[in-house]
Amino acid sequence: MKYFLIFAALVALRIFVFPYVKRLVAMLFLRTAVKGALEDVGARAMTNVPDRITLVHQNLNSWNPGPEVARLADPIFSKGFQEGGLFSIREMAGVTVRFLVKPSECIVAAIYMHPRAATWLDLITYYQNGNSATYTTNTPRGLDQRPGHPTVYLPGATALALYAKMSAERPKGVFRPVMTEDISLLFERAYAESISWRKNKGISATEVVKVAQSKAS
Repeated sequence: MKYFLIFAALVALRIFVFPYVKRLVAMLFLRTAVKGALEDVGARAMTNVPDRITLVHQNLNSWNPGPEVARLADPIFSKGFQEGGLFSIREMAGVTVRFLVKPSECIVAAIYMHPRAATWLDLITYYQNGNSATYTTNTPRGLDQRPGHPTVYLPGATALALYAKMSAERPKGVFRPVMTEDISLLFERAYAESISWRKNKGISATEVVKVAQSKAS
């Protein structure tokens, strides 16, 4: 799932990039050595992103979510979404994901809670050909998008506005049915595929600079 892979890559990039880029960005592409140094920053950041993740089911009954989670979840429950479960991610301490599913429209909702980032909502549709489409309330951070897996960013949008946008504009195609019991395996597999693409592609000097600039803004 590109929606979460980008979050994971960015967490690593933010840690490693910003101290370097403040010194190097003014010289970007003026010398080959500077470009190479920025690319090395991206490469080292990606070594800290796990190739695979493992979802660990959590007990919703003992969970005390903040108001931000309810603000994102309650409106889409009213649109027919079903509970999909709460999961932690073994390889990412402190990260929690709550899933909701609307099987009749082949949409998965993922509400992310991360100790270093604001809570945000992704709405995802999977396609039978292996593609996906994501609509998110998160903020774009500068990484190139994976072909066949577009992400539309609507930072600050309400859950209902995001849902309306996706329902009206998601790419046409044969949707992959998604049921509650499918979510964890689908999520883990999609993450692994997306991270593999990201690591094989690498992170360019331009992307490193964009990520750093997004953090500064």
